[in-house]
Amino acid sequence: MRIVKFKHKAFLYSMVAIIVWIITILPGIAQLPPLINTDAAQTLPTGVERRGSLEVTGIVIDGQELLKIASPAVFNRSQPGNLIPVEIRAQQIEANLRQLIRDSDREMVDPKTLEILVETLNRLPVLLIQNAAMVEPRVLLTVTEADAQYHSMSKTRLAEQWQEILQKELQQALLLRQPEAFKAQLSTLINVLITTILVTIILYEARIFYKRRIQQLEKRKGTETTNKTESKYPLLQGLQDSLGLERRLQIARLLQWLMFWAIAFVWILGIAYSLKIFPQTRHFANRVIIIPTVILMTWFISGLINRVSDVAIDRFIQSREEDQSLTEANLQRIATIANAIKNFKMAVIYAIAILWVLQWLKLVTGSILALGALVALAFSFAAQSLLKDFLNGFLILLEDQFRIEDYVKIGTASGMVENLNLRITQIRTDEGNLITLPNSLITQVENMTRTWARTDFRVEVAYNTDVNLALTVVRETVDNLTKDPEWEFWIYDTQELFGVDKISHSGIVIRIWIKTAPLKQWIIARELRRRLKIAFDLHNIQIGIPQQVLLKDDSFGKERSDR
Repeated sequence: MRIVKFKHKAFLYSMVAIIVWIITILPGIAQLPPLINTDAAQTLPTGVERRGSLEVTGIVIDGQELLKIASPAVFNRSQPGNLIPVEIRAQQIEANLRQLIRDSDREMVDPKTLEILVETLNRLPVLLIQNAAMVEPRVLLTVTEADAQYHSMSKTRLAEQWQEILQKELQQALLLRQPEAFKAQLSTLINVLITTILVTIILYEARIFYKRRIQQLEKRKGTETTNKTESKYPLLQGLQDSLGLERRLQIARLLQWLMFWAIAFVWILGIAYSLKIFPQTRHFANRVIIIPTVILMTWFISGLINRVSDVAIDRFIQSREEDQSLTEANLQRIATIANAIKNFKMAVIYAIAILWVLQWLKLVTGSILALGALVALAFSFAAQSLLKDFLNGFLILLEDQFRIEDYVKIGTASGMVENLNLRITQIRTDEGNLITLPNSLITQVENMTRTWARTDFRVEVAYNTDVNLALTVVRETVDNLTKDPEWEFWIYDTQELFGVDKISHSGIVIRIWIKTAPLKQWIIARELRRRLKIAFDLHNIQIGIPQQVLLKDDSFGKERSDR
């Protein structure tokens, strides 16, 4: 048993050390240099990369990158001199291509006779476009020395390669804008929407099924908990009885959660595919879909990691429950620590996910130092009590002051501990009210269920009762209760204190201490009162009655009553 306790303490000390290490290392992480060259990134427009003395960007049509062009690096864009920034060159090329597509919509370009030509002008290859509807070829772009240097090939070879790419992609882009292609795209869109709706209905019905299944399992779990047979270790027996039921409940909740996310991803994929169908909306597919998809994927992965880790923690607890060497108190403490770890772990997972999304969206500019400073400032002004809550929560777990399912009194609040984590403690009162207390406010705790409990039982009999007979009846009733197989496991000792505690005008108070199992002091006291009522009736023992004496004052002819 000492070895088991040592393992639990070592486990708790390790968790505290890890959390303290995280809190200690965060300021250092905030001061680390950024992972990318923020100075360079701030001077470059979106989509432009710097490779040595060259700057590179892509030529995009209909949301698809056709090729990459390069230009000499421009270190000061406000004064480029004779240099043309690569993004300006890309805008000119894309404008030529868009004009070509607009002409196709007005039937000024025939996609079937479209041809890409390569000619040499000023010793540089120039790509032109020509077809039957054009009076003369149009210039699309010029292959420069920077392009050849970036692609590590000759200008002539690069021009031939770009000629093949543009011939294929432009012809396809123009064909997709023809009336026949539009009808086929519209038919595909209708099929995609119908399929998305049908799959959504199926997944929604599955989610409703798992929701009903969860309600059935929770109802069954509550019924089994209420009707379970009591034993010497009721908590241990209850955990073991609901082992299989709890596992099925976890699986049903996980599947219901997955159905929700399956519906979300079905619609994301359906919308993305619908936007990809039409060439006019393909560029929206990347802009409109990618950001929500990344956010939802991050949310999904974070939630999945959180839920899977919860299942792993629960499996660990269940494996500990099967260990016969562990007592009910050990299991209760393991469950309490595991609950606190779950909450802390969830906060860390979602915090990391949020920071990653912010940095991916480039809302966290370059260095994490600024974010660290803002977080530190927020903590200094608004989170001082929160840090106190966490610190006191650590101490509560470390010192094992109370656990979940302990009956405690904290200040004016008393009841069963229903939830305990690093920040708050929640108590369910006898009236069913849920009281939430920040851990920083907990300064004194009365734990009424630690290791054992006591019934301080007192009964008052009439003043003229035979005191020896009354003591004998009470003693025999208590002994019979102790020997009863239904109650003997819960009663530890009845010999600690017994006798006449008080004599007054109202009667004789007989007092006895009964040492019981945790949480059983009240139910044993109620049973003892029932049995004493029956025993007192059999022996004609009356309960205490306040005495009243009437005195007559002859001089005034009045009656005076004294109590």
